[in-house]
Amino acid sequence: MLLNTRNRVLSREKIDTQLARTQQAAKRSLDDLILLKAVGETTRSAEDLQKLLDRIVDLIQSALDVDIASLMLVDDEHVLKVHAARGLPDDVQLKATIAPGEGVSSYVMEHGEPVLIDDLSTDGRFPPRGGVARYRTGSLLSVPIRYQHRILGVLNVNNKRNGEAFTGVDQELLMMIAHQTALAIENMKLVGRLQEKNLEVERAHDDLLKLHQDRTRFVCNLSHELKTPLTSVLGFSDLLLNFFDQIEAPKQREYIAGIYTEGKHLEHLLTGMLRLFSIDSGTENWRWQSLSLHECLTQVLREHEIEIVEMDLELQVVLAEDLVPIWGDQDKLELLLGTLVDNAIKFNRQGGRLSISANNLNLHGQPVVYLQIVNQGQSVPRENAEDIFQGYSQLGGLDAGKPCGVGIGLATCRAILRQMQGEIFLEPVDEEGTSIGLLLPTRDTELTNG
Repeated sequence: MLLNTRNRVLSREKIDTQLARTQQAAKRSLDDLILLKAVGETTRSAEDLQKLLDRIVDLIQSALDVDIASLMLVDDEHVLKVHAARGLPDDVQLKATIAPGEGVSSYVMEHGEPVLIDDLSTDGRFPPRGGVARYRTGSLLSVPIRYQHRILGVLNVNNKRNGEAFTGVDQELLMMIAHQTALAIENMKLVGRLQEKNLEVERAHDDLLKLHQDRTRFVCNLSHELKTPLTSVLGFSDLLLNFFDQIEAPKQREYIAGIYTEGKHLEHLLTGMLRLFSIDSGTENWRWQSLSLHECLTQVLREHEIEIVEMDLELQVVLAEDLVPIWGDQDKLELLLGTLVDNAIKFNRQGGRLSISANNLNLHGQPVVYLQIVNQGQSVPRENAEDIFQGYSQLGGLDAGKPCGVGIGLATCRAILRQMQGEIFLEPVDEEGTSIGLLLPTRDTELTNG
């Protein structure tokens, strides 16, 4: 009877002990689930990657009750660097890097498997780094942060505050946290890429909208510019056809001259428009060669002598004697220079100055020719610095009384320079006027870029 009572007591104690263990395991599992839920919420709410990593390390330190926890990520050179840590000295956290073959973290990174060490002093595989004091308990745990087949980094913990060694349960929990961390990092990278793509789409949409607006304005301007000379041509022709016998010879000649002038104007408009489309679309033929800027500019200025005299302009041309030859097509270069000189004359003030200068320049190790064309007309507002070079925009309206045009001149210049791999830009001026700067490529520039 006494023996049966003793057996029942022992059985009861065994059941109580088992129940306590089960309750403890259940509590640990619940704590682990709460931790993983917190990590998951962190991955969804973190504003940036660094805040996310710091929050994860805080959760790990609290859940595993350790002195030291660190999160290391693999950089582009395949070196581990600390991105978040608790319990490490500041100098170690900021400067510590681990290359392949160096210590536990490196082993985990290279092999993609966790390492659990009961006692570092007796393990023998990994010599202690940073002094024995950092490894107070001698037990440490390191697990990989893996996404699919890629190792993104490593999670490290050591020095349990209760002095005990890490267990397989600790390793399993840290592995689950590492998995959540990997998903969070990749998700944030994906969100970042999506945001970049979204910005690109928004910029493309804005560009298309602006292009649509510019084209609409271009069509309106073009229709107006074409209609005006066409109306004159039709009007003069109608007079000559219906009243030829009644019109005196001098008037007939005047009307015919008007038809010819307006016809040439129409031809100029259509030719310029078609030329812009051809150059901008890349269908224009190019005869690449080394060109003398001095010779091309002299030819252009000779063609504009009458306009310069009529505007009573003071012409200043200063070109460096050792100017490097330009690499391009002579026809396109003269078209470019002619357009800019024509604008500098047309938008200048009566009796103003037209200044042209050019020098050799070394830009990012590449030789280029820097050309500057300045007039003393009304200044272009800085907010229009980009607009004036866009297709179908024009300077018209900036200076009262000046011709408006269709907006193909400066757009053609930019299209030419884009093919030449050069640049054109509006420069600031100290006084009233407009300064256009150009970077013209040389043969050496072409060889370097090629």
